Amino acid sequence: MKRPNESELLYVEIPEELDAAILRGVQNGKRIMNHKKYVQRTVAGAAAVFAIFVGSINASPALAANLEDVAVLGSLVRVFRWNTPEAEGGQTDVTAKAAVSFQSGADSEQLTLTFDAANAAAYKASLAHFPETVTLTLPSTQEVGVLEEVSQARENSRFIKSVYVLGRADGASQVQIEFDVTADVAVEEYKDPGSIVVRLKEGEFVGQNVYSLRTLSMDQDALTKMQKDFPDARILRDDGEGWLLEVGQYDSEQAAQDALKAQSAQDNLIVETRFGNNVPAHYESMEAFQDAKLETEYSQLLNQSMTIDPILDFLDKHMAQASDSVKDTLLRGLTGFIRDDASKYDLDALNRYYQMAGQDIHQALAA
Repeated sequence: MKRPNESELLYVEIPEELDAAILRGVQNGKRIMNHKKYVQRTVAGAAAVFAIFVGSINASPALAANLEDVAVLGSLVRVFRWNTPEAEGGQTDVTAKAAVSFQSGADSEQLTLTFDAANAAAYKASLAHFPETVTLTLPSTQEVGVLEEVSQARENSRFIKSVYVLGRADGASQVQIEFDVTADVAVEEYKDPGSIVVRLKEGEFVGQNVYSLRTLSMDQDALTKMQKDFPDARILRDDGEGWLLEVGQYDSEQAAQDALKAQSAQDNLIVETRFGNNVPAHYESMEAFQDAKLETEYSQLLNQSMTIDPILDFLDKHMAQASDSVKDTLLRGLTGFIRDDASKYDLDALNRYYQMAGQDIHQALAA
């Protein structure tokens, strides 16, 4: 028999035939190697699968430690490896309601989705990055309630920024967990009662730029309608408490722009540059996005310029067509650049830029 390598063991099923004492030992992650007498009483097929599970725990002490860090009611059905991109399970014939709760242990935290049924309903857990999120899609779950301690998780949690429940256009429920910091994630499934446990522990921060192909910001009703056009997109909150869909994420701006051009509907799509776990910005219109992009480009130019010439070239190109708020930003940047050595510039010549916004250079420098 081919021995499975570590990359193949994305999750381990716990068979029905396991003796209850063995199952409790697996759940607690304690003294596994001392339970040989229980293993000998287990049927041969179950013992073989159990050996694989024991091996995975022995190979990952962190898994064993975190299985016992916060207690869970019920019997373990399957456990997925840390940071598995997608985890699927549950029973497709289970239609249930569920509630989300939050618990914190010594070295980890967990969110538990408990169903009002013996088994977990069908689910798909998706882990995504930049920003870090875990999304639980529940096609046959009728209702998801969020308990009070989850609402307080933002204040009490080391990792969680927010937890929100959404209805998809296809009728499925979604629970999304968004993190303030990078977290390692493991998903476990239990029965009696059915539950899904999302365990969190400290992860390693990765600092890099990502180029996000996303929609403009919108309210929740508009989001639900937009999902019909982008059913596989990730739902995100922005820094203005609006909603958006992230269609894709790319390593370069050119790749993101190419993906944008390939979309049949482009009116509501933009390419946003983000760093690390930064939250998406709030853009209600294409004009707001273009204004923000122009201001970012100007800020970088001010920081890099040793002379005024590149700044004036930028103003000649963009000042006349800029919105009033952007004009004000451009002029404040120019004022800051010349303030310390204003005497060496021809202020009357520069004043034409200020006159475009109904301002005066002398008053700006005196302010």
